[in-house]
Amino acid sequence: MTLLPATQAVLDRCSGDGAPGVAWQWESMAAEVVLRHGGPADAEALLPLFVSAPAAHEALVPVLARHGDRRLAARLLEATVEGGRLREDVPSDVLHAVGRLGYAPATSLLWEHVDGLHEVSRDACLGLLHLPCEELRGAIAETLEKHEGDALFPEFLPALAPKTKDPAWLERLVAWGEDGASVDCNGGLILGISLHGGPARAAFTRLLWDTRWEACGTGTGSALWSYAGTRVLGLGLPQLYADLRARLHAGADPDALGDALRSFITLVRLRSVDVRTGVEAAEVHPESCDTLYGALFAPAPDAGDPLADLGDLTDLAGRVFGGDDPLSDEVRHLEDALRAAAAHEWALRAAAPR
Repeated sequence: MTLLPATQAVLDRCSGDGAPGVAWQWESMAAEVVLRHGGPADAEALLPLFVSAPAAHEALVPVLARHGDRRLAARLLEATVEGGRLREDVPSDVLHAVGRLGYAPATSLLWEHVDGLHEVSRDACLGLLHLPCEELRGAIAETLEKHEGDALFPEFLPALAPKTKDPAWLERLVAWGEDGASVDCNGGLILGISLHGGPARAAFTRLLWDTRWEACGTGTGSALWSYAGTRVLGLGLPQLYADLRARLHAGADPDALGDALRSFITLVRLRSVDVRTGVEAAEVHPESCDTLYGALFAPAPDAGDPLADLGDLTDLAGRVFGGDDPLSDEVRHLEDALRAAAAHEWALRAAAPR
């Protein structure tokens, strides 16, 4: 089997009884390359290394989740579960991985972990997103109803609401986020709303710009799940940018517009680094970095555009925040980052076999 050089490097550095320890920073960097460019052979080669010392090789779990298969998931669980629970030395993202691999026999195991500590519960819920969960439909609905309206709850439980097949949960999740949930605990609500698909697009777009949600807050972690939601719903960032420009042109409240623009800048930042969400439905990008760069920073002249006088994103940020504001500086840095990301996309296309 042919392995990526990054996979072979990980194996070489960890081979032998006297092998020196590998810094997690280095292994996570190598694993990121394998995640993006590897395949089944790499996952098969790295599985024994992970199960030999799960806590030391947590960076390999996303590789197993993306490039493994159901047989690999079965072997992964066999090596990491005792007495119906993950062993204490096993990182909880294994739960996410076996669900992501579509291993349905793990369904009950994942459900047993939903009421655990925050990270364990999160990974169990994210794993269940990728499984049919037909036998859990009633249990999920009952558990959601028990927590509905609470400020604090298992944060990612609401992401499972679409598994109930009850479309009424869309408006119930929206009301929960607006009236009851703490912004420290609304990532699952945001993701759950987006997973309702097309009917959720209008409500999801509103919550992105609604300060009550703090949907793009980086301190609470909600920003990642808002970004994932835009991907799930196919809401392209150029489309959201057009909405912001229209708001400015229409004379929107300056404070509200400033909050919305802060949220949008956060989404662009996450796109520029192509952050991983672990949600399969969120892995299709509505636009390339090249397209996004053109829409935000190099728009084609259009004499018929009534908003042409607003300029690009740098000009818009300057109007809203002022040229000396740190966020205006961040937009300039984002332009450089997005330009580099677009160039990298072109380099990958050039290197791809013809």
